[in-house]
Amino acid sequence: MPRRTLLRVGVAVLVCGAAVGVLGHQWATADDFPNARQQAAFCRTASPLDLQTAHDMGLHEKHHVLADLSEQAPDGVQDEFTTLLDWYDHFDPEDEENARAASFAVGEFIEHSCKDINIGGIKAADG
Repeated sequence: MPRRTLLRVGVAVLVCGAAVGVLGHQWATADDFPNARQQAAFCRTASPLDLQTAHDMGLHEKHHVLADLSEQAPDGVQDEFTTLLDWYDHFDPEDEENARAASFAVGEFIEHSCKDINIGGIKAADG
């Protein structure tokens, strides 16, 4: 697949995945961080994904940010990070629906955990 197409697909999964809701799923919460310092570090790492700056990032850069976030994220959201990162690595069309759901979960988790970050396309509910 050409690099430009991969970039578009990756961005589409990250942004458009927000449109996919998974009802009844228990999301990890910001309270799952062991302490405020670790949550703040996570948010600093996530800051390039903010809607205001993410459009300047390439797919490769986003992948690295997500990989770094995965290492810092609590266990409750690890499966979603793994699914999303695997999809970035393989871009299998059969896995796109799962990747979109994982993208939504990761985006929502970031927005809940980092109040100053807007992923775009996600309306994180309070609570």
